[in-house]
Amino acid sequence: MKVKVLIGFVLAALILSACRPTATSQPTLLPPTVVVSTSNPPVPATASPILPASPSAATSQPTLLPPPAIVSTNSPSDPGVVSPVLPASSSACSDSAGFVADVTVPDNTNLTQGTGFVKTWRIRNTGTCAWSADYSLVFTNGSQMGSPTSVPLPATAPGETMDLSVNLVAPASGGAYTAKYELHDGSGNPFSIDGGRYVWVMITVGTTAALPTASSTSGSCTYVENATLVSQLFSLINAARASNGLPALSLNAKLSAAAMVHSIGMACHSSLSHTGWDGSTPKARISAQGYAYSYADEAIYAQPPEYGGTAQAAVDWWLNDPPHRAILLSSKATEIGLGYAYVAGSALGGYFTADAAAP
Repeated sequence: MKVKVLIGFVLAALILSACRPTATSQPTLLPPTVVVSTSNPPVPATASPILPASPSAATSQPTLLPPPAIVSTNSPSDPGVVSPVLPASSSACSDSAGFVADVTVPDNTNLTQGTGFVKTWRIRNTGTCAWSADYSLVFTNGSQMGSPTSVPLPATAPGETMDLSVNLVAPASGGAYTAKYELHDGSGNPFSIDGGRYVWVMITVGTTAALPTASSTSGSCTYVENATLVSQLFSLINAARASNGLPALSLNAKLSAAAMVHSIGMACHSSLSHTGWDGSTPKARISAQGYAYSYADEAIYAQPPEYGGTAQAAVDWWLNDPPHRAILLSSKATEIGLGYAYVAGSALGGYFTADAAAP
């Protein structure tokens, strides 16, 4: 009987102990870690949070260092990393210049023999390179007239202007003289001035062109001609063609009549233009003289005789102006007509016309 009672007491104690809550506290749950997006599908909302491997570690988070710089190569070691594309070098620049003004000694200034003078040009840097003393103005051809072979350029930034001067001496003999100069970069390479090659000095020395003497009238306008100037013009043009490997032009009476009509018109109306006072064009004036052309073009020039309006000055100006140079040295032209007319009191005194053509 005692045995049964003892067994019953032990069973009751076991049942009571199984129903009593434990005295230990619940474990503290850490918040879930941030899940970095990867190519794996996202964790479903019902999944258990991902706990750190060692939740009891009390050490601080390690200091993160910035990623190393990536040096761009042609073949990155990690094909998954796209190397940055570096810009091409921007050190290249270009040189060009623009003529602004003759500060001193304009074209065809008349000087006494042996006179020293200073020619100054105002030139703009129209390129993207800055000019320095490594750049230079270099004598190229013509009459050097005692000028130095080269002169360094003053420092000039792109877009700025500079005044560039050379010292010269007028020759001892009378006549017309021209000195041509190029601009060179620091490596000695020439670069363009308004699309051409040169700046120049153009003077007359001692004597000037003789005033024309044979007078004529056109309406109410009295003009004078000068056969000597026309003959000089013809010789100088053919000399320029010969020096450029081109055949001489023949003097054509119909072309000369067209040229003379235009020279008279310009002198009587004080107008230097390829458009005639009556609205005519060069080709219309040539056709009006009965010349049937396959090619035709015209060059004009004007300057008072007392200020150096010579045949040499006209040809020099034409050869230094690219559009007019192309006319005088055209391989298409076979013939030429020339005219000169002077009107006292006109804007420019004496007017030259050259009509180059081919039948």
